[in-house]
Amino acid sequence: MPDINQVTSFFLVFLRAAAFLTAGPLYAFRGIPTVFRIGFPFAIAVVLYPVMGELPEAPSGAFEYGLAAASELGVGLMMGFTVTFLLNSLRLAGQFIDLKIGFIMSAMADPLSGAQTTLVAQFMYYLAFILFLVMDGHHLLILGLIKSYEMIPLGMASISAGVGEQLVKTFNRMVVIALQVAAPVLSVLLICDLALGFLSRTTPQINVFLTGFLIKIVVGMLVLAFLMPFMGTVMQSLINVIENDLYTLMRALM
Repeated sequence: MPDINQVTSFFLVFLRAAAFLTAGPLYAFRGIPTVFRIGFPFAIAVVLYPVMGELPEAPSGAFEYGLAAASELGVGLMMGFTVTFLLNSLRLAGQFIDLKIGFIMSAMADPLSGAQTTLVAQFMYYLAFILFLVMDGHHLLILGLIKSYEMIPLGMASISAGVGEQLVKTFNRMVVIALQVAAPVLSVLLICDLALGFLSRTTPQINVFLTGFLIKIVVGMLVLAFLMPFMGTVMQSLINVIENDLYTLMRALM
């Protein structure tokens, strides 16, 4: 029969796994049942705990144990948010495209995430999520979680200025990746705007506002369709960035 130290250590393992999955992209949809949300990290903890070797003894005092539990929650949340930030870079790229095309005016509530989103942004995120699963990105998340228990022992995470700096760098990288992905569409639409501006000066009789709106939608969708075959390469690079940033954050927490 397990003693109290095994139970308390197991609970710390479970807390990190639960926080990581909750903040990560796998739980980003509202339709996931609560039983699964709790049961999946519990199952991971059950599988991992027996093979983790000798674990540091859990604090015996209530206050010290509470601090250790908060530390595990913090580690899991920061790891999960790192992955979510980077995967959302494609959603942000879609919002940049929507802003230039004019779809930003048709923002709607996404019933799965509960957030306001636009057409291309929603499409880009779902495409990214499907490619992430097809390319075994979820295996990367589980392996990263397993590795975190080796690199950051239970209750021994070190919160320093380097951790905050790494999170800021991850956020900055999300914006940079979004701009890089959206740049081809934005560049073509900029040229389209210049051409329409020249047309409005040479032929004032044409209603450039209405005509330009339709032209920008068609041109934007055509360029986006042209870029679709390259999304696999983009996602592979993004998965490599996620892996690198995840392990960099873990080293900062050591």
